[in-house]
Amino acid sequence: MKPGRYAAADGSFARSAGGAGARGLVLLALALFIGVVLLNATDADPPGTSISAKGDNDSGDSGPGKADGDKRGAGAAATTTVPTTTTLPARLPADVKVIVANASGVKGAATGGRTALVNAKYNVLAPANAAAVATSSVYFLPGYDRDAASVAVVLQLPPNLVKPMPAPLPFDTKGAAVAVVLGADHAPRFGAGGATATTSTTAAAAGATTTTTAAATTTTTKKP
Repeated sequence: MKPGRYAAADGSFARSAGGAGARGLVLLALALFIGVVLLNATDADPPGTSISAKGDNDSGDSGPGKADGDKRGAGAAATTTVPTTTTLPARLPADVKVIVANASGVKGAATGGRTALVNAKYNVLAPANAAAVATSSVYFLPGYDRDAASVAVVLQLPPNLVKPMPAPLPFDTKGAAVAVVLGADHAPRFGAGGATATTSTTAAAAGATTTTTAAATTTTTKKP
């Protein structure tokens, strides 16, 4: 209504004001509705986010912490130290029980081998006999490989003859840690025949005759 004009007496002014108020309420309600929708959209999870993914993150199964843990675990496995195997030195001869067996037709071979080991201070059992073989052997129980090698050196036997104790045993070893079997290849050096031949050769080279008795030894030297 412009200034200077009066409202119509028929009530048209009141009807016009009432319509405008109704439209204002509708617009206000619509604005509130749009505001609520926008607010809910802001609080919603961003696209691509799932509840299961959140649960995994919250439980600690993924993320930087897990990756670091995996790296630490891999590093620990890579630096694991493997125990090294050490070889024990040979024992003192007196601590090594040895037995010598004659496995040839050479008389006194086991006794001659035993004497050589006794002179080297080994703990040597009484000599024994074994089934005849062509090749000598120096057998050892587990842990006595270096001791068996030392026994072979004393008897001047090749190192390839040193080997683990077989099963079954080649003879009754009486619990010895090292068992020497003198075969046809090396027994002659330790038998009575071998000792006699050596003595005769030495005596001839010296130009002397040696006579041995149970009580004493008498040596007669020929004059040139």
